[in-house]
Formats: sequence, structure tokens, C-alpha cells
Amino acid sequence: MLFTHVFVLFVLHLGGCLAAQIPLSTNPASKVLISPRVDRFTKSLLAKWNSSGLAVAVVRKDTSAPGGWRQEFRSYGKARHDGTPVTPDTLFAIASNSKLFLSLSVGLLISNESLAVERGEKLGWTTKAKSVLPGWKLMDEVMDRGAGFQDMLSHRTGMPRHDFAGVNLDGGVAEMISNLRHLRPSAEFRETFQYNNMMYEALSHLPRVFLNQSYESYISQHLFSRLDMSDSTFSVAEAEARGQLAHGFQWTMRDMYTGANGRLIATVPYFQRPGEEKVWAGAGGVLTSTRDMAKWMKMLLNDGRHPETNATIVPEHILTHVASGLTVSEGKASYPELSPKVYGCGQWRYTYQGREIIEHGGNNPGFKSQVARFPNDDLGIIVFSNDANGGIILEAVKWRIAEEILGLRRIDWNARYTKEYNDYWDEKRKVTAPPNPPIPPSAAFRDLEGRSFSHPAYGTITPCLATPPTSVACTAVISHPTAQKILGASEPNVTTYIVPWKRTFTTHLRLTHFSGNLFNVTVVWSDGDVRRKEGYKESEDMLIGLDERFEVEWVGADGEGEEGLAFKGGIWGKEGPDARDPEGNGKDSAEIWFARN
Repeated sequence: MLFTHVFVLFVLHLGGCLAAQIPLSTNPASKVLISPRVDRFTKSLLAKWNSSGLAVAVVRKDTSAPGGWRQEFRSYGKARHDGTPVTPDTLFAIASNSKLFLSLSVGLLISNESLAVERGEKLGWTTKAKSVLPGWKLMDEVMDRGAGFQDMLSHRTGMPRHDFAGVNLDGGVAEMISNLRHLRPSAEFRETFQYNNMMYEALSHLPRVFLNQSYESYISQHLFSRLDMSDSTFSVAEAEARGQLAHGFQWTMRDMYTGANGRLIATVPYFQRPGEEKVWAGAGGVLTSTRDMAKWMKMLLNDGRHPETNATIVPEHILTHVASGLTVSEGKASYPELSPKVYGCGQWRYTYQGREIIEHGGNNPGFKSQVARFPNDDLGIIVFSNDANGGIILEAVKWRIAEEILGLRRIDWNARYTKEYNDYWDEKRKVTAPPNPPIPPSAAFRDLEGRSFSHPAYGTITPCLATPPTSVACTAVISHPTAQKILGASEPNVTTYIVPWKRTFTTHLRLTHFSGNLFNVTVVWSDGDVRRKEGYKESEDMLIGLDERFEVEWVGADGEGEEGLAFKGGIWGKEGPDARDPEGNGKDSAEIWFARN
């Protein structure tokens, strides 16, 4: 079957259907932040979805409370595979909720007067990346010249995600920046909202450029330490050594296309190993607890000042700027209770039942996070999940808490999101069946085996035919335990190739013949090699992504013109409402072009 793109690495888009609205008679002045009703509701959702764990923190500014704040924590389920319970001190990967730390770091550098004196020029939100980031160059000339800090932070450069280009490089972030020139854009500069992690990661290089200081140490010095966020870190080794890092639970061997449910198991060890976490530090690298994030939330609600000492941590004008929407991400409200959404710098802004909300979500393998504040109501809600499917739960819990505290109508968000989820997959399963029998490619299947294809930012791939491989190298690839596991979940009568491809979110590609020179591509990730290396039981190896599918065309297989593999079908992560697929045929149609070596 020729599958369409399923790009759900970071955010599952929810919106569009209606559900029952239930009036809630709650006194908005109530001092209870997490009521027994919310507690029961949360437990019911965890049971319904067979979810692993959840951590919740709610804070509210209240001059009548001791210290001027009220806060409450709740913890549910298990943090780790051995049943260790979630607590307010459990560390979670908050993924893209790390982006606000990055945005504030840019604002702090802009406000650094001594740096302005040293440079002889003041930085600004409109400062061009090309003028300060060594090696900066983009494929599109207008985008290359025009992209400034604000464009990168508000996702309006014209670049799609290109997340699979993210990998641990010898040259670190500096090398990643130099590779941006090889990534194809999917929209004109400033044409549309299009989420992009690599732009955030590029900006994490600024402390190194200006201060010869790592981004991680800059955040620790200016934000973590000053707020006494003592459990917060970017270091996987440090988090693991403390024994507080939650295990992210994922559904191994699940394939939503074929109906294989798989099993919910812990990702042990953490999906990034010590050193690898530097790849996405700025875009999504913070490991933290709800207790620490309550301190963070209080600072945000207190206009950038320390919640206890009132000392300025982040100047108020910086907080105002990053929370002010610039790019329209949703021009039409997805539900009657919501408004259209705008994006500033690591912050979405919209309204819920007339109450303004500023928030961001996060999604890493096995983890979901939501950090939301109602600025006009002095209310902050933090919800962390260590379940790959926990997004529906944490969103429903977030809304229920807000509805109770603010005296809003109660909406059955779980029902809405469940319908959205089911509709999403029902639509994805509407795939085109191949001809029967399929048309063979214009060269023999065996000719593709062992051929090497490269992309400057995406690396090198070498397909190995599954049955049977002929070369020594491909025999080793196909006999590998992970490859055998992938093949065990594959259709037995379809010509299949396995491609080792180590990136942040993938370890292998599976190419299955569709018809002619077209193949379906499955992007899979396994922790098998890491577990064997670190002495874990092989029986608990994880394999995810069997329903992460794209397309590839074997161009020039007949010897006519340049030979290569044209990857398409959404693998580059195009998301903007006005973004476009490549036009043309063959190489011109590629979102990512792997040329034959």
C-alpha cells in the first residue's frame, strides 16, 4: 500500500468536533486548586487509557495566602517500570516546553548592555541570523538574508521541521547550523506558520558565540539557579544518577494501520544517552519536575520576578514580548470555546471561554507535557505524563482544573479528543492499494541492494534486501535482532529492504515495494543496541514507529539521468497551512534527495 504521511513525533493536532457542554456550579473564589472531583476524574482517565503516570501542579497568586501564593501538587501512577510512584520530584522530559527557556535566553542576551558595548552594536529581536551565527546559510536566498531571531522563534522562516536531520554531530550545533543550507524549504519566507525545532537549536548557539559559554550552563546560571530549580537539568547522566528520572512508556510493536495494538512498556534507558541530549537542548532538552516548574510558573505569573524575593529574574518587557503573538498558527477556532491561535516565541496565545491563556505543549518519546497560564487570572497549570499517548489525558485534566477554578462551563474534552484521535486514524487508514500484481521496478530488486545514497544533512543510507541478502554487509544487517523484529512485523509476500539509519528519532528504515519504482517507507526506532550495550534484558527491547510511513521513489533506476532516492509523502514535516509539496517529477519531487554515491 502507498501510505500517506503520519507525522506525530511532537504534537497531535486536535480540533474540529463538538461535544456536550455541562454547566459546572463552582465558586471561582474557591481556595481549592485540585478538587476531589478533579482527582477522581484524573484517575478515571488514567484507568480508561491504561496510562502509566501523571504529575500535576497548580499555582495561583493570592495575596491572602502565606507568601502570596497557593500551590497544590498531585501525582498518579508509576514513574518507572519497577512501580516506583510518581511524585512532585519525579523528573520528566518536558520536550518543547524547553523552548521558552531558549526564547528568554535570547531576550536576556538582547538586554545585555555590556555585550552591546563589547560588540559595538546592540542585539535585537530583528537581528539577522546571518550576521551573528557562523556558518549560517539557507537554500533560499531571501530566507537566508532575511531570517532574524524573531522569525526563527515564531516559526515563520518557511522551513518545515526536517527533524530527521537532527543527529549528534562531531561539530555540535555549529555543524548543524552549517547543514541548514542543504534543507529544502516548503514555503516562502514569512508566508506561513511552520513549526521548526532546528531554528531554536540554531539560536542555542548564541551563548557560545557571544560569551564562549554553553547554552546549558547559560540557562543554569541565569534561570535554574536564580529560581532554585535545583532538580532541573539538561544532563541525562545527572538525572539518571539521581534516580529521579521517570521512564517514558511507549507502545512497542504497535501498528495502527494493521490493528496491532502492541504492548505499553518502559523505555529503559532514556531514549537519548549521555552526550546525545545536546542535539536538541535548546528545542527540547530540559529535564525537570513539577515542583521545580511551579517555581518557574510563579516567576512567569509574577512578571519575571522571583516569587519570594521579588528580584527580577527576567525583565518584564522580555516576558511580554515572547508571549505576544506574531504568527497566526490557527486562523479559525477549532471549537466554539476557543479563539484563533497566535504564536510568539515558544508560546501560544488564545482564549478559552473568554479567558486568555498562554501555553505550550511538549512531546518526546514516552513523554508529554503541558505548561499553561491564565495571565489575567493569576493561574498556572502544569501537567506532565510519562506515557506516549498521554496527550489526551493531560489536556483533558488541564481544562477540567481551569473550569473548576475559574467557574467555567465543563466540557467533555476527553470525548472530543477521543473522537479526534479515532477520526485521525480512520482517515489515515484510507490508503491506496497497489496494483495486483504490482508492476516491477525498471531495474531488478537485487540492483538496489547494497547501493549507497547520501544527503549532506541526512547522512548515508544503504538498502539491504531482506530475502535473501547476498553481500556480507547486508547479511549482517538482515540478521541483526532489530531487523528480524521489523521483518516479523512486515507483510511476508512484499519485497522488503532494511536500512540502518541512526538519527535522534529513528534507527532503521523499512522499504516495502508498492509498484514500479515507488516504495513505502516506515521509520522505526529501537533501543535494542543500547540495551544490549548497557546490559539490559533483550526481551524488553522496544520497537516503535511501525505506523510512521512515507514514500520513496527510486529515480534513475533505468540508467536514465541522475540516480537517487526521492523521499516524499511528508517526511520533511511540512505543517503550515500555506506550505506546499515540491513540484515536478523525480529529483524535483523530493522533499529529501539522496543521491547515489
